[in-house]
Amino acid sequence: MVYLLDRMKRASAGPNGVTFLAPDGGERVGWAVLHDDARRVAAGLQERGVRPGRPVVLLASTSRATVTAAMAAWFAGASVTLAPTPARTVDLARYLADSRERFDALGDPLVLVGAPWEQAIAALSGGGGIVASLAEVVDAQPSAPWRPPTLSPEDPAILQLTSGTTGAPKIARISHGNLAANIEGIRVATGHEAVHGRMLSWLPLSHDMGLIGGLILPLACGRCDTLLSSPADYLARPASWMQQISHHRATTTVGPGSAYAVAARLLRTGPRLDLSCLAYALCGGEPIDPAAVDDFLAAAGEHGFHPEAFMPAYGLAEATVAVTFSDLGRGARYDHVDADALAAGIARPNDPLEQTGPEDPTAGGRTRTRRLVLLGEPIAGLSIRVVDPDTDVELPARTVGEVQVRGTSVASYHDQSPDSAPPADPDGWLATGDLGYLTDAELVVCGRHKDVIILGGRNIYPEDVERAAARAPGARAGNIVAFAAPRPGPPAGEGLAVAVETHGDDHETLRQAVADEVRAALGVTPHPVIVLPPGSLPKTPSGKLQRAQVRRRFAS
Repeated sequence: MVYLLDRMKRASAGPNGVTFLAPDGGERVGWAVLHDDARRVAAGLQERGVRPGRPVVLLASTSRATVTAAMAAWFAGASVTLAPTPARTVDLARYLADSRERFDALGDPLVLVGAPWEQAIAALSGGGGIVASLAEVVDAQPSAPWRPPTLSPEDPAILQLTSGTTGAPKIARISHGNLAANIEGIRVATGHEAVHGRMLSWLPLSHDMGLIGGLILPLACGRCDTLLSSPADYLARPASWMQQISHHRATTTVGPGSAYAVAARLLRTGPRLDLSCLAYALCGGEPIDPAAVDDFLAAAGEHGFHPEAFMPAYGLAEATVAVTFSDLGRGARYDHVDADALAAGIARPNDPLEQTGPEDPTAGGRTRTRRLVLLGEPIAGLSIRVVDPDTDVELPARTVGEVQVRGTSVASYHDQSPDSAPPADPDGWLATGDLGYLTDAELVVCGRHKDVIILGGRNIYPEDVERAAARAPGARAGNIVAFAAPRPGPPAGEGLAVAVETHGDDHETLRQAVADEVRAALGVTPHPVIVLPPGSLPKTPSGKLQRAQVRRRFAS
């Protein structure tokens, strides 16, 4: 029996399970009950023609039915895809058309549609595969018992859609062997046996961090509870994340940096909580802003959170999920470098005491300092290196280049994907598309290669621009996007644009304030500064800003 099926069987012998959180309190279900339900549903899936390797897609909110169906698909030998659900800013008709295209790329999937999107079944039908009601499949009583499938570590466990809710399908084929290796690496890196307890996650199950970190990791352990909240409930009431941790005494949680920034703001004004229960709070999934970490640690510390429990990490779906973890119990640590040297591609260490301001280009001979988060070393089974993105030549320490990953967790691409070439080169190195450098074997990530804006020969990282713009009064932190835009001549070329959301009415004052902050921080002036009402910038269901969409919409 392969790893995941074996672990699901082991978990069923223990007393723990899943609590599906909801505004009305939710429902707790033991692993044993879920195991029995999943095997019954698996028998029904087998009657529907689900066999080893057949893709099963779930389009539904986080619920008992969704988790039961995912477990059932694995028991039937299928690969599982949790489809991204539509964000509130997405045109529903366009989303459904794009989704059908993605599902067709999987081959011959069985698509199970659940609450609250049952009315979309007709719109999703007519392409490849079969579309059915999730509730009907979960409630059905099969006529024959479940038959254990014959699987190998090379068979697919997850077909992970890696392009968010828009864009051409790009599907990471995560095998049972990849999954087992990555979970073992996470277990070692986090000292999992020492922190058995409760994982709380609101991340979408369509997100690799939500599916594997929030569900499969505690399921594979069997001695842990997991608490699952829906992304929709979190977005409706972001304060619920920390409140639920306190109430349910969660020992671990996970989220992107932007969510911790929101939590910091809410913790300052909310009721007194007890966050001392957290053994580690993982932060990953997007670039981590040191200032946002500072804010969270200060605010959460007032509620008993131990700063050493904060754990920055780096990962990507093509490597299953986890690539590097900072040391357990160390907390957030930073690398201080010369900002101008970094723009030229060299991470030269700099004394932070030499910095005269947040990012002051007129420092009278004293260099500006950039503070970047140290993301730790690779987990067991993985290696990382940094190469010149044009020549693929490995670069020395503290030289910025493209981050590459190799090892047991690196997936292939699904054969039906339009981009069907394997993601790794012949030597097994996966090009991540992220720019970063190594120092003392630890990884530092600066940004995405495709997002870097080159102005006057300098590399301008959009994350730096966004952090500077957030200091402008009236700008909504976490709702700002910097991107390259055509600059009118003479001379014509690439320029810097910033889109920023605000609740305020004085847009012209905000435009000027954003321009002033960015110029003070980076020595460049954005043009244009686009001011938008709240909710205008597109995001993924997990709350990540979609910079490419913003660029397509406004860079004209």
